[in-house]
Formats: sequence, C-alpha cells, structure tokens
Amino acid sequence: MRRTPVLLVPILAVGVFLLGPGRASGELFLDVYGGVAETESASVTAQQRGCGAGFLFGFSCSPWTKATRSVDFESSATFGGRVGYWSERAPWMGIAGDLSFFEAEGRDAQFTVVPLSFLLMLRLPLLATQDIPKGRLQPYVGVGPSVFHQYASVDFRPQLGKKVEIGSWGVGLDTRVGLAWQFHPRVALFTEYRFTYLSISTGDETKAPVGISSPARERLDATLNTHHLLMWVSFRF
Repeated sequence: MRRTPVLLVPILAVGVFLLGPGRASGELFLDVYGGVAETESASVTAQQRGCGAGFLFGFSCSPWTKATRSVDFESSATFGGRVGYWSERAPWMGIAGDLSFFEAEGRDAQFTVVPLSFLLMLRLPLLATQDIPKGRLQPYVGVGPSVFHQYASVDFRPQLGKKVEIGSWGVGLDTRVGLAWQFHPRVALFTEYRFTYLSISTGDETKAPVGISSPARERLDATLNTHHLLMWVSFRF
C-alpha cells in the first residue's frame, strides 16, 4: 500500500477539534446512497514476463512484454454508505467515513473498486426552523483521501500471452458536492455529485514454493477518473 496521503493529516486534526474534550453534543448522521458511475476513457498498460527457478541461481526471468491500450468504459451502478458527525461547536463543519463500490468495465479491461474515504465535510445551513435549527436546506461539500482495493482483469491478447488478473491496494482522492433537504428532524433526502481519482500502479505478489518472494510476473498501470451521480436518504441522530 502507498504511504498515507497528506490530506489525512488535516482531517485527523479536525476530528480531534470536533470530538475533543469539552465539546457539546453534535449531530450524528448515516447516509445510504446509490447511483451511476461514469469512468473516463483511460490509458491502461499491462506487462508480463515468464519467471522460473534456475538450476544454480534461483529465479530467472525473461524480458517484459508490454501492451498499452486506450479503454472506453461503460456506465456502472455504484452504491455505498457514509457515517459522520456534524459538530455542535462548529455546526457548519463535520467529518465522515465512506465505504462504496463501483466498477469500470470496458471491452479489454474491467476494474472492480472498493474505496474507503475519510472526508472533511462543510455545509451551509439554510431555512432554519425551530424543529430543524440546522436548516432544512443544506448545500455541502466533502473532500479527503481514499484508501481503495481494486481487482483488475485485463485482456490484451495477442500482444500479451494471457490475461493479466491482479488485485492491489492504493490511495486516491475523493471529492463531493451535494444538496440535502431535511424535511423531518431525523430524515433528509440528498443528491450528490462525486469525483474519485484512483492511480493504479502494481505488480503481482506471488510466492515461490519455498516461501520466498518471487519476482513480479505481471504489472498494471492505469488512472481511473470517475464521475458519480448519487441520491438517497440521510438519517440524523
């Protein structure tokens, strides 16, 4: 896994501020959503080589065979959930954790992606009432790092001898802008635009029969820029 992104540091600092000693009670929320994900066309590079045990010198490998294609992706369903907290000390600011799922499927390459995002949330409370003091109408934004797991199946034959199938962990960026309508003190409806940036650069991690690490035999590089249109329901506590 890559090093924790720099954006995580200020989000943790905000969390300490919002949840630290002496705070007043705040507003917990649970969001459940679904929608459509549209991944932009991407350049995908896959590499393969053959490796085997040598008679005297351990493993030996043939040169890399490399293939690069521009892949057009189809629309995909996406869904997920988010748990967070709006501060009482600073009611326009909150933090959240978000777990979701989407796919990027093209003719020659398919990616299944599960991001776990850590978000700094900001909102503008509008149309406040006595029952809903934080506002019935709440435009909001969110931004933060995403730790993701992806599984790829890439078929660039005949340039490569076989499919490249490889899973990996990585880090990316998650940004959102949305609008919530809180028609009940405990329930709101929302619609949201989300953009995720995921950079994939990975090699396989196979093991030799004797338990030592073997050389990488497959490599994969791609950048997935995905636009999500989401909507569903938010519960407030």
